[in-house]
Formats: sequence, C-alpha cells, structure tokens
Amino acid sequence: MEEDTLYPEGYEDEVIEEEDLSLDEPIGYRPGVAFDWETGDFIRDGRQRLVEATGVESWQQWCMNCLQTQRYKHQAYSSDFGIDVDEVFSAQFREESESILTRQITEALQADPYGRTEYIAGISYVWPAADAIEATVTVVGIADVTIDVTAYITND
Repeated sequence: MEEDTLYPEGYEDEVIEEEDLSLDEPIGYRPGVAFDWETGDFIRDGRQRLVEATGVESWQQWCMNCLQTQRYKHQAYSSDFGIDVDEVFSAQFREESESILTRQITEALQADPYGRTEYIAGISYVWPAADAIEATVTVVGIADVTIDVTAYITND
C-alpha cells in the first residue's frame, strides 16, 4: 500500500536559489486595515468591524509608522525601518539635525519591502520645541501616486 503525502516526490532535494526569492516587480498597493493616529487604534464601523484602508492609504500608514518608529529599538522591525532619533537630536545645530533626518527619512522610506516608494519629492521641517520636529514629507510612489505624510519626531 502506497503512503499518501502532501509533498511531491523529491521535494527534500529541491534547491531554491536566492535570486528566485527576490521579486523583479514591486508588490504594489495592497489594502489593509485603517488606523487612527489620534486614538492609536484601528478604525471600526458601527458594528465594531475593522474598516478597510485602500492600498494607497495603507502605504501612507506604513510611511507614517516608519517615520514615527525609533530605529533599532524594536526587534519586530528590520534595522532599516524607522528613524534614529538619538542621532538626529545629538547634532549641534538644527541644520545638521535636518540633514541627518533627511538622509534617514529617505533611506527608511525607500526600504519599503513592497516597493511602493519611488522617491522623496520634498521634506519640510517645523520645530515646535527644541526637542521636537514636525516633518512633512512628500513621497512619490509607483504609478506616480503622491502622498504627504506629517510625522512628529520627539526626543523622549
């Protein structure tokens, strides 16, 4: 009697090359769950069901999360996700902090694993306090989709 199996014969010997794992095309804009940054929770409808965000809204939420996450502080994220706030606020001058922040924002958003970010079109800074920066970033994604993300970066 032959044993039934879920796996094809010889699967143990199959070798997957690293280049076969990389994607040539970006994954693109995938819908997700809508998030409310003011309450810090997912958005629900009147029946307490999670509200869906469009693919572009999900990308915008990813960008916001990336810019407001302290780099290297969370094991759940890769080392290129987030902003190294300590480096930004250790600079002697605001211009130096903004230069560091511009580099970090660009690197972090271009490390998008779904390949949605094409380039950063512009960044503006407002300093509401000596230990707080409001960064407004214009990001251009695939298919020329443009979003604006405003992140509040503080030295807590």
